[in-house]
Amino acid sequence: MNKRALSEAADKEAGLSGTKLQIAEAALQTLKTKGFAGASARAIAGEGSFNQALIFYHFGSVRNLLLAVLDLISERRMEEYGPTFERARTAPELADLARTIYAEDLERGYITVLGEMVSAGVTDASLGAEVAARIEPWIEMVQRKVEQLLNGTPFQALAAPRDLAFGLVSLYFGIDMLSHLQADQSRAQSLLDLATRLSVLVDAVLPSLREEMP
Repeated sequence: MNKRALSEAADKEAGLSGTKLQIAEAALQTLKTKGFAGASARAIAGEGSFNQALIFYHFGSVRNLLLAVLDLISERRMEEYGPTFERARTAPELADLARTIYAEDLERGYITVLGEMVSAGVTDASLGAEVAARIEPWIEMVQRKVEQLLNGTPFQALAAPRDLAFGLVSLYFGIDMLSHLQADQSRAQSLLDLATRLSVLVDAVLPSLREEMP
């Protein structure tokens, strides 16, 4: 399935089509260009060339619409990358996938949108809880992969997969947002390069550790 087909499938999964999808796409673009503070009903409607009353008719509030944008992004990313992530069996494969996701998130502006919503959630507890809930499926997905990689090794008892997954996802989001703030992707790219090199070492160590287990 190509990327366009994956995107269309994800949009349907998120319950968005027709006018609702048009509104969500306008809100996505507004978040990218004007940020959370500038994503008013007027600005979103102007971006999409529709009456702002449609926002409240279909979503009830701007807040609900912006959360729907996060759902849309998450569904699209999960549809596109989830199967590849589940099939990955080695650390280098996962490092390559992380690089791909980062590059495409950057190109599509998803990094900006996620950063804006996370930042807004820091000062708004109820919004923050909603944003965190939408990150949780990614933590759970990474946790399952960590459990798979560490199974049968001494690290399985030393480090809780849940904690490692939380740390890895937090690191990814932190790198995303800091790179966006500094308008400099070179450090993020350097870290991705480092992750690629380290993944080869990790892949070499884990099988031998499994073999040494009684």
